[in-house]
Order: sequence, then C-alpha cells, then structure tokens
Amino acid sequence: MKVVSFEWKDAFGNGGWFDRDELKAVVEDVDLWSYTTGFLVKKTKRELIVCTTWQPPNECHRMKEKFCNIHKIPMTWVRNYRVLSEAK
Repeated sequence: MKVVSFEWKDAFGNGGWFDRDELKAVVEDVDLWSYTTGFLVKKTKRELIVCTTWQPPNECHRMKEKFCNIHKIPMTWVRNYRVLSEAK
C-alpha cells in the first residue's frame, strides 16, 4: 500500500455540488487547489483513485470516529503528485 500526497483542483472546496457540465466549468474557472494525503487505491493514465479520511467537525461531539472517502480524480486536475511511503 502506498501513501501519496498531491495537490488537486478541488471544485468541491466551495461546498457546492455540481452536475457534469457545471463541474467542468467550475474547475476551469476556479483556481482552488487542495492538498491531500491518502492511500493509493489505483493510478491510471486518466485518473487517480485515493482513499482518504475525514474527521467530523468539532460541533459533532458524538461523532468521534473518522470516515473513509474515496476520491476518483482526473489526472488533468492533479499536480505535485508524490509517494510518501510504501508498505512492503
């Protein structure tokens, strides 16, 4: 299992959900990059699939556990990709 870090053009950083055409327009217009670290699930020429964790906000006092998110990101949205560690 590889641990990777990368920056990607995060159209969801503004808290909105978009359909396919709206998402494409937002990604082209917005210069918002998110730094992400996670476990590499799969990397192809077209996409990067990464498993990351998410901690609920502090106001969710009863929810202490972390949840797993799977990100499927087009490689055209990714920059500064690197492997941090690799399990043998």
